[in-house]
Amino acid sequence: MTSTLSKRPAKEHLYEVDFMRAFIILGVLCVHVISFFDLFTTAGSSMKTGFDVALVALHFTREAFMFITGLVLFIVYYHKPFTAKDFWLKRFKLIMIPYLVWTLVYMFFSGTYLPNFSWQPWHLISTYLIGITTGNQFYLYYLVISMQLYLIFPIFIPLMRKLEKYHVWIFIASFILEIALMWLNQHVFETMNLNTVPASIRWLIYYRDRNILTYQFWFVSGAILAAHYQKIKNFFLQKKWLIYGGVLLMLAVLWSHQALQRGVYHESESFLVLVLQPIMIPFSFMVSLTLWRLGISWSNRRFERSMQWFSSFIKVAAAASFGVFLIHPIILHYMEVIVYALHTTPTERLILLPFAILSVYGVSILLSRMIAHIPYVSYIVGQKEEGSGFLFNWLRLSQTR
Repeated sequence: MTSTLSKRPAKEHLYEVDFMRAFIILGVLCVHVISFFDLFTTAGSSMKTGFDVALVALHFTREAFMFITGLVLFIVYYHKPFTAKDFWLKRFKLIMIPYLVWTLVYMFFSGTYLPNFSWQPWHLISTYLIGITTGNQFYLYYLVISMQLYLIFPIFIPLMRKLEKYHVWIFIASFILEIALMWLNQHVFETMNLNTVPASIRWLIYYRDRNILTYQFWFVSGAILAAHYQKIKNFFLQKKWLIYGGVLLMLAVLWSHQALQRGVYHESESFLVLVLQPIMIPFSFMVSLTLWRLGISWSNRRFERSMQWFSSFIKVAAAASFGVFLIHPIILHYMEVIVYALHTTPTERLILLPFAILSVYGVSILLSRMIAHIPYVSYIVGQKEEGSGFLFNWLRLSQTR
């Protein structure tokens, strides 16, 4: 392969990535809301089967987020000189502040409804230290993985530059390694008695879902797409049905595999929707490419009159996506409280499900954008701007009175 990224304008904005962010975070919320509604179902029921079918198809989101993380970082830096110090200062400031703040927020939030939470000072300190070390507060593991990538990125990028003519082979090797790692996870680690292994190994296995090695393929594939972006983009502009046909084929394979797991191998319900299993690698990759290709189609039409409302939605949802990821567990909790209080029937819950998803998504977007417009506080949702818009102007006027 020959890199063509240098021919692209240095400041070009990838609107297709905005599209991906908006729908990947929607997929994340779908998984979490459906998982909650799944708690009300009975094993073996048609509703349980339907939820499991939906969940396994939506479990591409974690890998897709890793994919666009690698893609965006390499798009920005692959043909741009930078120092490790400058990179770390910029990137860690935007991720460490949210990580430290939300770890603390969720510690206290958990304490509001977990009766066994201790408010003793030393217990709080130790809980916080464990939290920031392991990312065990709700879904903050993604930030832990991202920080690992940031840490090795100044070494990773020159290595990928040096080995550019071998990118095809690197991609293949990375894919094979990922399949092997997922096989180990599904068939060895998931059933392993961790008490039989040394403490250091036990820690690595227990927290394997937040280890960068577990997701290496997604960062590598995102990096390779970025390094040859225009060439690959031009190819799939002409061959879009390779992607669309491929994702439909993989969806059929995924559901067939799940049917075998259920009907032939009689595997547990947790195995049926397992994220870290081999079949999820080609499926999640095809879904990621599909979202990317759909994003390209939208970006080429985003100024059309018929697309204005949709383009406005993508702009807002993409800008809010990181904040939505951080905020939504709180909104999700109160949605669960409301559903429990309603004492709904199975049919009523099925009708309520899409409204619950849209409510969690909409409220999370609204709160994320409000926080993003508060000076300095905006850092907790990964926004470096000090503030803009109505809320910022109101605060500024209040300070000058």
